[in-house]
Amino acid sequence: MSPEVSDVDFPLPQPFADEEWEAIVAAAVANVAAIEAAQVLDDPAEAAVQDLLEAQPAGTRAALTLPVPAGACARTPTWHSRRYWLTLCEWIAANTDRGKTALKRHGIAAETFLKVCAAHAEYADSPTGRDVAATLATLASRSKLSTDQLKRGRRVLKTLELGVELARGKKLNGHEREAAARLYAQAHGQAPTRLQSGAASVWALSAPLWAVEAMPAPKKPKRRSQRRSARRVRKTGASTSRPASSVPRRSPRSAPQSSRSSFLVCLSVRKDHQARERAGEEHSTPTRIRPLTLQRAAAELVERVPALRAVVGLDEATGKRRGHIGSVCDLLVEAGIDTTRWTGADIAQALNHDGAARGWMWPAAETMTSPLRLLAFRLSQLDWSSPSLTERKIHGRELAGECPAEAAYRLVKAHRRTRAAVSAKLAPPASDEHRQAIREQLTADLAAKKAARALASARVG
Repeated sequence: MSPEVSDVDFPLPQPFADEEWEAIVAAAVANVAAIEAAQVLDDPAEAAVQDLLEAQPAGTRAALTLPVPAGACARTPTWHSRRYWLTLCEWIAANTDRGKTALKRHGIAAETFLKVCAAHAEYADSPTGRDVAATLATLASRSKLSTDQLKRGRRVLKTLELGVELARGKKLNGHEREAAARLYAQAHGQAPTRLQSGAASVWALSAPLWAVEAMPAPKKPKRRSQRRSARRVRKTGASTSRPASSVPRRSPRSAPQSSRSSFLVCLSVRKDHQARERAGEEHSTPTRIRPLTLQRAAAELVERVPALRAVVGLDEATGKRRGHIGSVCDLLVEAGIDTTRWTGADIAQALNHDGAARGWMWPAAETMTSPLRLLAFRLSQLDWSSPSLTERKIHGRELAGECPAEAAYRLVKAHRRTRAAVSAKLAPPASDEHRQAIREQLTADLAAKKAARALASARVG
């Protein structure tokens, strides 16, 4: 054999075209999604982590919140508003024997108790008063109170039924630490340097029936009749010496110039339904109702994309509305997404996979100037005609006339009801009934394994 190597012209690799490369990437993303879906269905640990992530309330950021037991919120009345609840606490503590007795029993002054109430109300969900998951250290730093004062104030809230502890704070187990790490990675775009080891208690601020009935209703301020003000304006306008004009000049804030328009204004202020029917719904504007699946998909998408929480929903600190969820609904419609097939979780997962394939990540909310425009661009880069993850999961399990999204919500509700029923029927852990049930289950498992080994040995012999 000659030691010389003949020069052979090997063909150089040709670059892929844009369409071929996008098809390869899309196929790879679909394969990864299918593998992850199969792992979620087969792995109980992964299913437990996903349940914890889905149970997170709206507005959850980087810290994991403990899930609330099923049915706990249904037994807790919600407050009317943050201001009303603080007024209710102040009145109960100052004017009722039950409130004074509770303050004296737990050794806390009324002024300190009201500071504790204000500190908890700052972290509560504005419409309901729930989801108070701030730690004692956080409350102490914001309210300038000690931990002991906060604990005493919580005991008073629990005694007066003004606050209910839905979930007791504890150290996190392995599944919960994994869910906390994923939640942090979704919020910050990187893995946490230190895992979350514990979670705070979850409280709900309530307005109990006895307190609402005990406090007198606030007096409404008297309003001047708009009919009288309209007559006064007309008389003043008639007595002025300004030259008359064939076209009367009116500003948007001026009073109506006829008795009929004054009558309509008075009716709109009084909100008298029967009077509106007699006058006619001439000024009513038709409203466009968005489908329920579209609203659900938009809400789920906002929950799973932290960048959107800064512009849509309620501000957790002030309780003021920052933006309407309808803007996200309009973006989904403009992108051509069929929300009867794609849920909000499917859309968020598709965006995350596309971003990972392109090397993108969601920027921090503080650095974004227009999150909705970024979302519109990201949605326009994907093809939403392919089957969604929900369609692949529930294939063949839909009812007659039921779309995939509705079937998914129905199955999730049924699963949660089953878990709540099973957990309600089980005896408390470490009780006699629980230990006996575990012994019987262990005996049955050992007997089954023994019978299987005997059958296998008999076949071999």
